[in-house]
Amino acid sequence: MLVHFLAIVTVVFFNQLRFLRKAKEDAGFPHLVREGFKGAAIYALIMLLFLWWYYHAIETDAFERRVEQLVFSAVEEGQEELRVRPMIMRFFTPFNYASMSFFALLAAGVANALIIGAIHHKILRRAMR
Repeated sequence: MLVHFLAIVTVVFFNQLRFLRKAKEDAGFPHLVREGFKGAAIYALIMLLFLWWYYHAIETDAFERRVEQLVFSAVEEGQEELRVRPMIMRFFTPFNYASMSFFALLAAGVANALIIGAIHHKILRRAMR
């Protein structure tokens, strides 16, 4: 997941830098944040689609194996398999995994757009003049 956070930082940085080079002097901080977040959102959407496709089409048994491990652990702790298995199977699906990754990447994109936007707005804009 750290590679994705590095990719988000890179996408946000270069989107905002491209926007600063094309923009007029009156382009403010909110415009920088919006431009940075656009790239982060597109990256998150691409990763959502890729993760869903990968676990749905290529590695189809990954979640079944994980469910079996968790059910085995729960049974060892003394819980009933008939009660635990449906809860675990409802949670561990390709769609849930892709959705959680999507929202985590969006949150990282917002944070990076704000932080890198502030750096661009306060420091790099002056250096580009």
